[in-house]
Amino acid sequence: MSTTRSARFDPALPLATVAWHSWRSLRPPVMAWLWYLNLLYWGAFAWLPRPEAVWTLVAYLAVGPLIVVMIRAQRGLTRLAGLIHLPWVPLTLYLGLRLFTDILGPGLSPATDGLFHGWLLLLFCSTLVCLALDAADVVRWLAGERYVLGTPAAAAAGASKLAPEGLDR
Repeated sequence: MSTTRSARFDPALPLATVAWHSWRSLRPPVMAWLWYLNLLYWGAFAWLPRPEAVWTLVAYLAVGPLIVVMIRAQRGLTRLAGLIHLPWVPLTLYLGLRLFTDILGPGLSPATDGLFHGWLLLLFCSTLVCLALDAADVVRWLAGERYVLGTPAAAAAGASKLAPEGLDR
């Protein structure tokens, strides 16, 4: 196999290598956003056994198998990966009802729930933004942007960097 950067996404490479290249090719703002979301979701451990924290972790953990299936099906990360966050849709509806209504029991408030309320509100808003970005990515995939992130086609479209050097060693 050639050692040029454009050859690093050879379909014959092992799936784990392709996935790693795809992940590492994400632009820094996207990578920062993903780390922020993960840390925010990991915050649920601090609030166990509250039901909102439990459901947050259930929805968060449901994404793992979906990303594996998506990477296998697409041979790396594509804009279709926005579908992996579908378990967050019911979570977001649940959190919205808990934060803004009394439909599911006494509503949460900053006065009575303090930092927990603040974390849930931040989680709710961040998840809404994530779902909006995911929806836009899926629409773009449906419109024809089907390249794997890290490939020359993705780099030419400005969607990602080329796969970094030395990742296949």
